[in-house]
Amino acid sequence: MEDYTKYRLKSSEELIQTLSGTDHIFVVACNKCFKEFTSVDEPECNEFAELARTAGKNVTGAVRVDFLCNKTQTPRRLCDIVPAGTESVFVISCGLGIQTVADIVQLPVFAASDSIPCRGHHGRALTPKACDACAQCYLNVTGGNALSLTAPRVC
Repeated sequence: MEDYTKYRLKSSEELIQTLSGTDHIFVVACNKCFKEFTSVDEPECNEFAELARTAGKNVTGAVRVDFLCNKTQTPRRLCDIVPAGTESVFVISCGLGIQTVADIVQLPVFAASDSIPCRGHHGRALTPKACDACAQCYLNVTGGNALSLTAPRVC
């Protein structure tokens, strides 16, 4: 079976460090646009939520979204879904999905994953977003947005 995965969870050490500044988190995971559809369960989401709980964090909720970088579908799916009291959103996807979520929610957005370098096109979004599949996502440093730190929020 081909593995179409284009990202993987960051190391436990890096995730624990990133989690240290927040107690109440919401998790958004991409169902990946290029994968074999033999299962709807993406283990990364469950692994990350368990790691967060073990670190003493409250996971206020989680959602999986097909084609997370879709600028039409994703805002509809994410608007008003993040519960009150949530302090930050952790995204498990390639950089395109992370940037899309950062444009939508009114909270700090953190990358819980790193894109896997691959040849050819990494992903396509109908937005000016880009992901270089650098294997060390820097979007945590830029507020989840590669283009600017002051992207307009949709919701």
